[in-house]
Amino acid sequence: MKNTATIIASMLGGMVIGATLAMLLTPQSGPELRRQIKDFANDELDKAKAAARKAQGKAEEKIEEVHGKAEGK
Repeated sequence: MKNTATIIASMLGGMVIGATLAMLLTPQSGPELRRQIKDFANDELDKAKAAARKAQGKAEEKIEEVHGKAEGK
């Protein structure tokens, strides 16, 4: 499980770095490039927040499940 998480995190990090480099190496005006980088960063931040909320929800479900099993004994 730990290896899978490391692989996924590495892959996502590589995707972010690759997308950022692609934007920086594309000939565009400065303000347009800054807007694109800001939009990209905001989108990725929203995705990360959504993933964190999903993980938190799953963790809370597991905690409740374990708590219920402990009380049921």
